[in-house]
Amino acid sequence: MLMKKAGILLGLFVVLLAGCNPTNGNNSNPKEALPSLITLTCNPNFTIEACEDVEFKDPVEIGIVIEAINKAERIAGSLDYSAEYKMILTDADGSLTQYAFSIGKDPKQSALLVNHEDTHVGYSIPIEDANRVRKLIQSHTD
Repeated sequence: MLMKKAGILLGLFVVLLAGCNPTNGNNSNPKEALPSLITLTCNPNFTIEACEDVEFKDPVEIGIVIEAINKAERIAGSLDYSAEYKMILTDADGSLTQYAFSIGKDPKQSALLVNHEDTHVGYSIPIEDANRVRKLIQSHTD
């Protein structure tokens, strides 16, 4: 009788765990979760460097930008910044996520990312990732 109860409890535990799994019943590939389009629109008030609008549609390029965003680290304290670009991530369903984005051309500088929803919090994209994004931008503007 004790074994039967333990088996039932174990079965219920497994069902509960399966119900908590975020990918349960969803066979999506993580790459499918990437935005379908990333646009960088130049800020007309940012006159430090020449700027051109850029679009990324290729999944590999989008993956590089998303990887850089995912590696960004929160910047402590208050922000005083001017954004070079307005970055818009467009998901397959048409939903948008907007950022202020400054990257510049200096390969020794990190990039700045600020979510449009919370402009008081900034994130620093590491230099290595910023340089990968710089290279992408340059490949679209040369």
